[in-house]
Amino acid sequence: MTEFLHILDTILLQLIFLPVLYAETHYRFKYFFSYLKKKEPEIIADIPSRITYGMAIPVLVIIKDADKYPVLIKEISVLEKNQVIFSQELNKKVNTPYEDSIVYIGSNDLSYGQHHFDIKINYITDSKNKYCLADNHRGTSHEPLPIFISKDPLPRFDNCLLGETHSHTNYTSDQVEFGASLEATRIMAKAIGLDFFCATDHSYDLDNYENNYLKNDPNLKKWDEFKKEVYRNNLKQKDVIIIPGEEVTVRNKKEKNVHLLIYNSEQFFPGAGDSGEKWFNNLSELSISQVISELSDSSLAISAHPSETPPFLQRLLINRGTWQSEDCGESGLNGLQFINGGENIFIEKGKKLWIEQLLQSNRLTGIAGNDAHGNFSRFRQVGFPFFTMRENYTHLFGEWRTGVYIDSETYNVSSVLNALRTGNCYMTNGPALFMQVYDANKSYTMGEKCPSPNRCRIEALSTEEFGSLKYIKIMFGHMDKKRESVFYDITIDKNSFEYVKEIPLENMPDQGYLRMEVRTTKNFQALSNPIWF
Repeated sequence: MTEFLHILDTILLQLIFLPVLYAETHYRFKYFFSYLKKKEPEIIADIPSRITYGMAIPVLVIIKDADKYPVLIKEISVLEKNQVIFSQELNKKVNTPYEDSIVYIGSNDLSYGQHHFDIKINYITDSKNKYCLADNHRGTSHEPLPIFISKDPLPRFDNCLLGETHSHTNYTSDQVEFGASLEATRIMAKAIGLDFFCATDHSYDLDNYENNYLKNDPNLKKWDEFKKEVYRNNLKQKDVIIIPGEEVTVRNKKEKNVHLLIYNSEQFFPGAGDSGEKWFNNLSELSISQVISELSDSSLAISAHPSETPPFLQRLLINRGTWQSEDCGESGLNGLQFINGGENIFIEKGKKLWIEQLLQSNRLTGIAGNDAHGNFSRFRQVGFPFFTMRENYTHLFGEWRTGVYIDSETYNVSSVLNALRTGNCYMTNGPALFMQVYDANKSYTMGEKCPSPNRCRIEALSTEEFGSLKYIKIMFGHMDKKRESVFYDITIDKNSFEYVKEIPLENMPDQGYLRMEVRTTKNFQALSNPIWF
């Protein structure tokens, strides 16, 4: 009976839960055949999706399950168009459950623009000399990994930090998937051009034993080690801030499972409703309101990908649901991570949900993330259990970013969270923006309330990587009419733009907001949070 339940659990995880981490290929049902399983560790190479010219390019190599299949990593080579551009001998013996290595190649001798690198790894396992390209999985393409080398850093204005708000690390590890380490993620974030990232591993993974993902640890040693490692990393490295968190499965008003991002909480919140760990027991332990009511003042609660509708089998078998309007109105909820990488149709759907909340005077901060599970240049995952793999280029780490404006020169966890809490931030996959509103006495930034606005100042910035600015809009939110109207709309073709516009008081509703949108010629975009009045 126990083995039967394990079989059901794994089918659930692989066919229904749609994992998007690096693929765990050694687990299989007892007595069952697995085409994916090999008598060697998983070996996976990855690179950042973009980097600024002149920076060293980190090449990440992950070795998983070498405690079962020891390996000697002999050499790592990088090729472009069949020409070797980098090679380094490692001669590194690995016999641990997880280990990663990073080698660096220079970008000064490479041209600007899109590149595709073959990452070749020579290794010895079971006394045999072998090599792989990109990974050693069966069923993957082994195609070159793409990277964009930009002339310019990511566009931003002064006092702005760019970050990834929803990502997973190797503290998520189970029968079908695993992520990259915190330190490797930090290095890749820096290479991409990020200043912070939120490590939000699943609640149902953080309560497992470290080396046994099938059993829960009542002492929560994995959770404690996660917090300690984040603290040590932030203490040692000041270039990229790591925000500790978890993605908790919670019950919404309709008793369906939805996901809630919790940032910077000392307390662990259980949530295993859609984990597949307890077959036929798919009601999560806590509701949205129960979790939020127990948060400290230093923590934040953000709705995770609220507009995404789960597939039919997830709704049927693991009780997955969607955030409803009444869920978004929960007292104490700080924001909506309505941009979650992926296809534009889901971004537009999320934006519509967010605007509906704004027009109801629900001042939820809009933020962007990717639900990234490692996978910096391409993600690979288990398809049909034990037989197929699938690959694509969505939900890449840092693809969509949240830009936060920091008032002080102290860049730390608290200052980032304060900007997210107040709404002094914007969402972008390319251009930067800045917006201020003035009255007779002072200026007000995103998230603030201006009593008597008389003029608005806007700025936008892009680079060749994302295309020149194409149009800028400022939208009026009318609380009385429960709709938005265009206050200012301009078409341009330049990389930077600054403008101050008078606000005609006769057109102002009694209550409302202004927000800003930017789009580029290459169809990248940015959205501001509102300024209220």
